[in-house]
Amino acid sequence: MRKATTDRAGNLAGIGMILALAGCGDSGGGPVASVSAPTTNSSLAKLVASQSFANNAASESATIAASANVTAAASTSQPLTFSYDLASNSYTVSTQGRNQTFAPANQSSAANGIAVYAITNGATTDRLTLESASVTGYGAGYPQYSGLGYWQRTATGSGSSAVTLDFFIYGLDTAASAIPRTGSAAYATSVYGLVTPIGSEARFFQGTGRMDVDFVDGLLTTSATAYETGIVSQTNYGSGVTIAGSGTLSSSANAFSGAITYTGLNSKSTGTLSGQFYGPTAQELGASFATSGADGSSTSGVIWGNKNASLTPANLSMANIVSDESFAAQGAQMTIPQGGGSANASLATGTVDVTAAGSTTVTPAGLPAATLTSSDKTTSSNANFTAYSQAYGSGTITANLYKAGSTNTELALTYMTFGSWQGPTSTAANSGTGTSWFVYGLGTDPSVIQARTGSASYTGVAYGTAYNSATNATAGVNGTASFAINFDMGGYSGSFGLKNATTNYGTFNVSGTIASGVAAVGGVTGVTAGSGSFAPAFYGPTGQEFGGPFQISIPTANTTIVGAAAGKSG
Repeated sequence: MRKATTDRAGNLAGIGMILALAGCGDSGGGPVASVSAPTTNSSLAKLVASQSFANNAASESATIAASANVTAAASTSQPLTFSYDLASNSYTVSTQGRNQTFAPANQSSAANGIAVYAITNGATTDRLTLESASVTGYGAGYPQYSGLGYWQRTATGSGSSAVTLDFFIYGLDTAASAIPRTGSAAYATSVYGLVTPIGSEARFFQGTGRMDVDFVDGLLTTSATAYETGIVSQTNYGSGVTIAGSGTLSSSANAFSGAITYTGLNSKSTGTLSGQFYGPTAQELGASFATSGADGSSTSGVIWGNKNASLTPANLSMANIVSDESFAAQGAQMTIPQGGGSANASLATGTVDVTAAGSTTVTPAGLPAATLTSSDKTTSSNANFTAYSQAYGSGTITANLYKAGSTNTELALTYMTFGSWQGPTSTAANSGTGTSWFVYGLGTDPSVIQARTGSASYTGVAYGTAYNSATNATAGVNGTASFAINFDMGGYSGSFGLKNATTNYGTFNVSGTIASGVAAVGGVTGVTAGSGSFAPAFYGPTGQEFGGPFQISIPTANTTIVGAAAGKSG
């Protein structure tokens, strides 16, 4: 996003010294005051008027011992005021009862175009670092409407130092009426912040990533990889840090919010994300985040983004596919020999390829693929499914895809969906019949599930196909489903009912374990009869949806059932 991304970590040399964050970037100069200047700023490239800037900020406070180890720390997202005064060419920052004004006389460095200001008053030192077009001379391809800042206050004492660091993105925010409500966009991002693991050295982190925004459904996701640098030792602890979050856009204001997870090299924490867009047409964005972990660690940081047309937009909702994508489809399949007889059922993984143009190719494991287009649509007996029919050899493949999004009046899934495929197993004259129920969608990163604590409940539906080998008859079944997740204990449980107009198969209970953020295949037990297996997964940026395929055998009823169950939380 910028011409240079370099280490901004400074050092705490010991008691009586200050914690210093330094940076580097492009060369450039500061703003010049003019008594005849216009009264408003049109960009940060040249400030021509006094202004209090819109911003997103997060604060990290820590107590650092003489050993350089963190003994106490906390993070928070708090309102911050950041303003520029044209007459004095100075900046004032204030938050949580602290304030400081930085004038040209306080500027200690302008190396590589990043303005660094320092003020010392007794045992307290304030430092302000600014990186924006007003001090770097960025070209047109770089942020023009937003900038990065961090204000550090260090109070040295006997045996320890109290440090606060406020990270913020500031600038000229987009009018609410100018926020797009159609289409999607991808932003190249940079992340900066401080992580404070208790009993270890505080570390500055920085990295790059992306934020994807679906303006139609008001959804966003963000991800970045970063590395950590010790603020005292300047040790590069290495890369491998991941930052992942998701959120929703306000439907009426220039604002977005959500959840975020920081997975450090020896820390893990979760928290909240808040931000907004900058520039006349939302060309840029800024967000702040604050997290805390069960291990005592915490982070505060910011995300700074610039719209990048070279990035392929990501799919954020199964109801709004903006880019072609191939999904692994967990399935439950059943094959029946020609003329009937015992069915063979198993769990298997196929694929579902979806295009932005609207076609869907379903490829169950070991069964023929079917590319479904608008010309294959037929009338569905259930308005919440889209039905397709396609000739295959001397037979017919039929498929039913559960509608995602608000058009579904039963269960409005956002991140996952499911469907069924039924048809001949091959073009051979003696081909049997195959049935597959499959679940697919935008899976959750296992590291996010690993970081979750507490519990969550999901409610939804179950659909399937039941086959009776004694009568050689198949019939659809369905019912409601519910699941409970215990993230602390690493397990899931739940139940779903299956019936149709003529037969009630009762309730089936499911249970299984969750390890390393992945739900394992669990068992299915019928309340009255039957047993089988269930292969669930989490979907959505933070696991908002949960479900999977199942296969059940009921020997006493000569019945085999394959199907899919899905639920959403909250």
